[in-house]
Amino acid sequence: MYDYRVDPSDPLPRYYQVYNSLQARIRAGEFAPGDALPSERQLVKDYRVSRITIVKAMDLLERDGLIDKQHGRGSFVVDQTSQECAGDSCRVTLCMPTVVDSYITALLVGVTRVAMREGTQLQLVGIESPEHEAARVRSTVEGGSEGMLLIPRAPYPDGQLYRELYEARYPLVLMDRYYQEQDTDWIVFDDEAAGYALTQHLISRGHRRIAAFPSHEVRVTSVRRRIAGYRRALQEAGLPYDEDLVCLDTYEQLSVSSLNQLQTSYQRLADRIQESGFTAMLAINQIVASQVIIDLMKIKAEHLESVISGDTPPAKDAFDIDMAAISDKYLAHDHGTIVALAIHAGEVLGERAMEMLLQRIEQGDALPVQHQVLPMEVVELG
Repeated sequence: MYDYRVDPSDPLPRYYQVYNSLQARIRAGEFAPGDALPSERQLVKDYRVSRITIVKAMDLLERDGLIDKQHGRGSFVVDQTSQECAGDSCRVTLCMPTVVDSYITALLVGVTRVAMREGTQLQLVGIESPEHEAARVRSTVEGGSEGMLLIPRAPYPDGQLYRELYEARYPLVLMDRYYQEQDTDWIVFDDEAAGYALTQHLISRGHRRIAAFPSHEVRVTSVRRRIAGYRRALQEAGLPYDEDLVCLDTYEQLSVSSLNQLQTSYQRLADRIQESGFTAMLAINQIVASQVIIDLMKIKAEHLESVISGDTPPAKDAFDIDMAAISDKYLAHDHGTIVALAIHAGEVLGERAMEMLLQRIEQGDALPVQHQVLPMEVVELG
């Protein structure tokens, strides 16, 4: 009998050593697909560890899809070949903006984690601008990719292209936003609920004039749903939905690449505050929130200089604006401006999207169209 005892000098936890050993034994063919692994009692004797250690090791094997734990019967080795895509391995594509911010990075990490776990080849295709989307998608499909994850960007999608993909039953999952005209798999966050909850929080703080600030993307479903939640919260509170407070023009040129490079945006924001008289605002994403923080600092500094020079009378709290924002992280240097955040976990979305795509590739038309909506965590900071 082999001695499978764990090594007390190994810094890895004992359960992980057992997991590694059993994994190696399965990969080496000691246990064929369909074979039962030794019972937990036998494994306790073989490895000379506690039952809890064996259970934790078996849980990892089940997580990795190597075994199937059947209550009352035991644990059986899973046939890995039946889970693979056609060919040696499945090759799928993630089409994403080439300018990577923290949210896109988090999505990529989640997608990659599942791809590595499932032995799936993952290629990245950059879509630098909405005008490139259709050409890049066509090129990827023609290049032999067996499925695609897409963060759609084109405000007016190529209807013919997506109809062809749908009719060909090409596995496609849209992430973060979707095309309402296309009946395809998609996974998004609950954007309307986030916009609603953040606006409600601002109302609870006594604000009655609340502005909403998007950036250069205003047509995508995620932004539209966030504004819809903002409007619903106002209306339910008996407050008017003032279209002039949906400030489409202030940051219409703002994107990741232009953050802190819009030299006159702070003046446009100052003009908006003085003209509209709002006391709170909803930043549709973290790019807007970051730029607003920068601009408010410039506005306050310029106002202070003007007061000191005697050109302007002091205006108490004139530019003290409460802001609620949708973001994938806490924002630095906000100096108390942000009073609430709706956090969207990009890694989770990436993982779920990749799992959805692989499920579509495996089951094809047997699987109904999948739509998933993930909640955001709303954090009140003030």
